[in-house]
Amino acid sequence: MRAASACAALTLFLLASIAPAQADDKLWLASGSPGGTYRDVYAINLGKLLRGYDVLYHNTSGSGENLDLLAAGEADLAFAQADIYAGRLQQDSDRYSNIMVLGKLADECVYVAHRKNGDVQTLAQLGGQVEGRAARIAAGPPGSGSSGTWSYLTQLDTGLAGASVQPDSGTLALNRLALGGFDAVIWVTDPQNFEHAMLRAVLTNKDLELMSLNDPALSNSLEDGTRVYERKSVPLTDKWNSKKIKTVCTSAVIFARRDAEPKLTKKVADLVSLNLSRIVAPTTP
Repeated sequence: MRAASACAALTLFLLASIAPAQADDKLWLASGSPGGTYRDVYAINLGKLLRGYDVLYHNTSGSGENLDLLAAGEADLAFAQADIYAGRLQQDSDRYSNIMVLGKLADECVYVAHRKNGDVQTLAQLGGQVEGRAARIAAGPPGSGSSGTWSYLTQLDTGLAGASVQPDSGTLALNRLALGGFDAVIWVTDPQNFEHAMLRAVLTNKDLELMSLNDPALSNSLEDGTRVYERKSVPLTDKWNSKKIKTVCTSAVIFARRDAEPKLTKKVADLVSLNLSRIVAPTTP
């Protein structure tokens, strides 16, 4: 009987000692919405590489919500665009100063569609009046990357603040643009994603085209040297003679809190430096 009791006590001791380690190994990743690149590519691939961690995913509306969860301590890692991070820092530096960059994953470029024969042909015109009303731009739901990008653009160019911002997105927003419901639609994506539904929708619609974003004022960096926007000329198809547009590109970045476990931040930084292709590669069924 005493042997059985001793064995039971030893079992309870071992379980008690193991439980905290298991809890500590849980890792919450703010990863965007299902179907998006952050959630279905970066998050899944990184989770496979983070051996020894029980990786759990916050499904979110995008970069803005990801950073909010990280700042609140409800996530350990987060994917977000560099421009969304810059905007959050500018709006509330005390809240977001405890967030640090672990590494860049890929370029993400800004695309703005408009009607070929519409009243709005340039970015600057989006801040003005169209037929006696404010120009309307569909920028996606609050918390999304495109919404945050538009918000940051208005911080860099305050003349854009006069636009009426609508939460519509996707091909539905482009269809409404073609019919006059909006004056522009903005989205942000990997410039190598030539199969992106919105890009394909614009290229196949004879009434729509993409706007050139070539204002030098949009190229900027943070105080720590992190590049927010760079001007680039990006192809619209994968063909060698593809038409190109001039736009600004930000970066898809992985972030952590400054008070995160050093072992975790070193592990993720090493993975980004040495295994980036395995993180950003499209997943296979």
